[in-house]
Amino acid sequence: MIAIKQWCRLFNTVTCSITPDYRQTKVANALDSLEKMFAIEPRVPLASSDSESIVFRHEIDGSSFYVKRYHSTKGLRSWLGWSRIQIEWKNLLLFKRLNVPTINIVAYGTERCFSKTVRGVLVTETLENTNDLATMVKNHSPLLNNRAWVSSVINQVANVVRTLHDYCFAHNDLKWRNILVTQDGEKPQIYLIDCPVGQRWFGLIQRHRLLKDIACLDKVASQQLSRTQRMRFFLDYRGHSTLNAKDKQDIRRILTFFKGRK
Repeated sequence: MIAIKQWCRLFNTVTCSITPDYRQTKVANALDSLEKMFAIEPRVPLASSDSESIVFRHEIDGSSFYVKRYHSTKGLRSWLGWSRIQIEWKNLLLFKRLNVPTINIVAYGTERCFSKTVRGVLVTETLENTNDLATMVKNHSPLLNNRAWVSSVINQVANVVRTLHDYCFAHNDLKWRNILVTQDGEKPQIYLIDCPVGQRWFGLIQRHRLLKDIACLDKVASQQLSRTQRMRFFLDYRGHSTLNAKDKQDIRRILTFFKGRK
């Protein structure tokens, strides 16, 4: 078995990239190979983990970063060169090009055997003084009772989603847990994170995918926001002052999108 693994490694392709802002730095020296990134000992407790990946915080040269490592890849996409880790960093780089606020990438890389992605890693900057909206709801954050604060967040999320949808891009997991917000009570700033399944859609399925994004957001919004706030989000998202016939039709679909599903 060991001989087979060693033989397979002869055909492995390893890639590792450092983003421009971190080249020629001590951070780059610590992350300039896939082996170095996988040799980092994760701290306990982990930020998150599942059967495919772990996420943990790591400090380099006095700065804190998040390391996301995929130690197993599943599904057909991993054989076609589009594994979750690759899609995630491609989407974060796309967000930057579209001026969608997101976390900054530091380094990323993969190891592939023939066409299959064997493992991969993504290192991002840490956004201090932020929390995701789902955690804020769980912890009953007083900021969610601040109307001006909530109004600013609603407007920012609406503008971000409109930007992505105008590009025909669906996040496909647009939940409150994937939206970070600074905990400044005066001027909140949102950041979109964790997008390993997002992609552009065209044709008949496009509308379904885009409405799914809105429906995902509204599952929690229907319990946390007033009807007026939810309507304000939709109008901001559409860039309209009043609803037209198509808006009303889409709202009906959004409200019943997950009906009968858990």
